[in-house]
Amino acid sequence: MTSRLVFLLCVFLGLALWAESQEMPEACWRRGALRHAVVGVSVKRVSDGKDVCAFHAETALRPASVAKLIPAALALKAKGPSFAYVTRVGLTGEVRDGVLRGDLLVRAGGDPTLDSRYFPSAAFLQRVVDTLAALGVREIEGRVRVEETSCDAAIPGSWLWEDVANYYGALCHGFNYRDNLYTLTFRSGEVGDTARLVRVEPSLPGVRFETRVTASSRNADNVWIYGGPDASVLRVRGTMPARRKAFAVKGAIHHPARVFESELTRRLAGNGIAVRNGIPENTSGARLLLEHRSPALAEIVRFTNKRSVNLFAEALGRLVASEDWEREAKRALSSVGVDTSGVVLKDACGLSAFNALPAAALTDLLVWAARHLDAAFHDSLPICGADGGLRPYASAEELRRNLRAKTGSMAATRSLAGYLTAASGDTYAFAVIVNNYACSPSEVQAAIRDFLAWGYRNW
Repeated sequence: MTSRLVFLLCVFLGLALWAESQEMPEACWRRGALRHAVVGVSVKRVSDGKDVCAFHAETALRPASVAKLIPAALALKAKGPSFAYVTRVGLTGEVRDGVLRGDLLVRAGGDPTLDSRYFPSAAFLQRVVDTLAALGVREIEGRVRVEETSCDAAIPGSWLWEDVANYYGALCHGFNYRDNLYTLTFRSGEVGDTARLVRVEPSLPGVRFETRVTASSRNADNVWIYGGPDASVLRVRGTMPARRKAFAVKGAIHHPARVFESELTRRLAGNGIAVRNGIPENTSGARLLLEHRSPALAEIVRFTNKRSVNLFAEALGRLVASEDWEREAKRALSSVGVDTSGVVLKDACGLSAFNALPAAALTDLLVWAARHLDAAFHDSLPICGADGGLRPYASAEELRRNLRAKTGSMAATRSLAGYLTAASGDTYAFAVIVNNYACSPSEVQAAIRDFLAWGYRNW
C-alpha cells in the first residue's frame, strides 16, 4: 500500500512539473499589462525543424526590424557572401594638356556603401579625385554627372509621411552616398529659447531649411524634419536640450546623386581641378577611368543586422527583386519551404506598419538559413552580452553568448528573432513578436528575456 502511494505521489509530482513546464511560456505573456497585447511565439529545433513551442505562431503581426532577416538571408542565397557592387567612373572625352574635353561620368551600380560611415575604407569620392589628379587633369570642360541605371526610389506607400525626411527614412537609390544622410547642427541657449541652425553637412543643393526648434530642460532629441523628396523647403520642428554648443540632428538625403555631384565639384576645385560645366565640342563614348567595388555582401549583411540599417536592408531587397519586392520575396521564401500565406511585405527594412509576419514564418526561414547559408548570416546577428542592441536581455546570465538575435522596435511593437543555444547543447530558432502592449517596452523585453532564459534551461 505504501509503495503504491509513493508511486502515485511520484506520478502526480511528475505531472505537476510537466504541467508547470508547459504553462511557463504562456504565463510570460499573461502577466501585468502585457495580457492585453497580441503575442506570436515560435520555437523550432534547428537540427530537425521540430516545433518546440508555439503560441499564436501563425498570427500575422507587425515585425518591425526583424523583417530585415528576410532580405539578408535571400540576398546571400541569391548572390553569395563574396558578391560586391560595382560603380564605374568614365570619361566621355579625351584628356589633352591637362584638360578633359568632356564629362566625368559616374555609372551607378546600386552600392549602398559609397562613403558610408560604416565602411571608412569605401572612400569613393576621394578616390575619384586622386585618380583624376594622378592622370594630370587640371580642368574639366564639361560636367560631373551621375547616371543611375536604377533610379526608382519611390516612397513605399505605407511609410508614414513624418518618417520620410528623417534619417531612418532614407530611401535606396540607384546611386547612394554617405548613407543618404545629412546632419543639421544646432546651437541652443536657455530653456524656451529658439535654437540656431549653424551648419548643414553635406549641403543640399536647391533646398533650404525653415527651423523652429526650441531649447528644453529634457536631455533628449525631439527634433523632426518634414518634407517630401522634391520639396525645396524642409521644415524642422521640435525641442533639443538647452545650453548645447553643437547638437546633431540627422535627415535623409532625397537626391544623393545631386549631393555627390556638388560635393565632388567642390572637392575637385579644392584640389586644383576646375569644373567648367560647359558643353564640350567633341565627346567620344565613355572610357573607363576606374571601377569601385563595394565591401563584400557578407559585411553589408553584418551591418544590416547588427546596426539595423534601413538603407542597407532596402538595397539587399533590390538584389532579390528589382521591381516588386513583395511578390519576388514571397516567391523566394516559398522556394525554401516558408509558408507565406500570412506574409505581407511592404518594404524590406521593416519600417512600414503594414508589414505582417507570423512568428512561424521567421523560424522556418531561420531553420533553413542555419542549414543552407554559410556563417555570413549566422555571424551577422547581434550577440547577447557583446552587442548593445541585446543589452536588455543580458541581465539573464543564461543568455549571455548563447543568444544571437535581431531586434525590432516601433510604436507598440517589440520583436526578437534568432538562435538560442540551450543548456542541452541543441540550437533553437525562435521568433517572438509583441504588438499593441499596454505597458512599457522594458516590461515586454523582460517577458521575452524570462521566456528565453526558461527555454535555455528546459529545451
